[in-house]
Amino acid sequence: MKTIGYVSQANPFEDKKAWSGLIYKIREGIENAGYKVVWIPYNADTFKHKVLKGLIKLRFGKNVLKDHNKYYYKLSADTIDMKLVSKCDYLFFPGGAQMAIYRNFNKPIIYYTDANFSIMVNYYWHNEPKWIIKQGNETERLGIQNSYINIRASKWAADSVVNDYNGNPDRNYIIEFGANLEDKDIFHIKPYTDGTLNILFSGVDWKRKGAEIAIDAVRQLNERGITSKLLLVGLRDVPQRYANLPYVENIGFLNKNYPDQYQKYIDTIRQSHIFLLPTRAECAGIVFSESSAYGLPIFTYNTGGIGNYVIDGINGYKLPLTAKGKEFADKIEESLKNNEFEKLGQGGIKLFNEKLNWHSWAESFKKIMQDNNL
Repeated sequence: MKTIGYVSQANPFEDKKAWSGLIYKIREGIENAGYKVVWIPYNADTFKHKVLKGLIKLRFGKNVLKDHNKYYYKLSADTIDMKLVSKCDYLFFPGGAQMAIYRNFNKPIIYYTDANFSIMVNYYWHNEPKWIIKQGNETERLGIQNSYINIRASKWAADSVVNDYNGNPDRNYIIEFGANLEDKDIFHIKPYTDGTLNILFSGVDWKRKGAEIAIDAVRQLNERGITSKLLLVGLRDVPQRYANLPYVENIGFLNKNYPDQYQKYIDTIRQSHIFLLPTRAECAGIVFSESSAYGLPIFTYNTGGIGNYVIDGINGYKLPLTAKGKEFADKIEESLKNNEFEKLGQGGIKLFNEKLNWHSWAESFKKIMQDNNL
């Protein structure tokens, strides 16, 4: 059995919170693909890291990126135990493969993430100084070209590997994220027929995830005679003017690592009929895999890497970024009147069974490794 060194700051065998649970699930997927996994930790919180971040803050301001430069990656690489590396056949980086250019690991590098630096600028990150953008792009380019295999969570990110950084197209792959749920808790929602249409919203960032647009869409549905309620999950605070609306129920922030909160999340999905997330920036979105697993029709924006998770007319619809609450209400009403909910739900279940699950992730990873004689 070949051994893969899993390079991450968080413990992939214990930490189910890091990177929205992905650090844990990806490690599990690698093992299910037939490889032994050894955790190779690095420390990105040393005294030198703190000094570096302090200097960047002093020079460029407190809100700029402080962890996408050669000094940060070199300091992180220096904390890696080379004795652990020597025990491995390959090294797997769930992000952060840039640090591999600063140590002579002499192992094939596998770099998996959901986005590259260039496509995040002016998308997630705004008003970054030229020095930080230059450093971020240069370290990303070197990290990609130094990696034997690049894997991304969407076509959007995979295309960037080649188009923005001249990565090798023959060793550039896509594997979508699965649902971060236990198999035993996945069941198929009964399609909506009558009564109150419960609409699920799940996101932490009020503005980026489009909570206001979702609320407006549900308001308009009610005004049109379609009795609807928005179930808000993930938001720690809801502005007062929305908190007491009769068609909005704030479930609150739920941490799936706590059994009671995880169960509340499952219970909320159980009473939902469709999933609405007008997110304006999204690299992939595990929630789309989860919604498809349950057969919830999805309504969202056409942006970022969502296209690998939501296919128009199959498991939902992606609207243009110009769409407002009215357009989302229009599309939901249209789908309801055309009796599409059941078809979209079944399409989501099929999509989940085919690729949006961690069993498929493991099989895809195994094939990539075999195809490259690794």
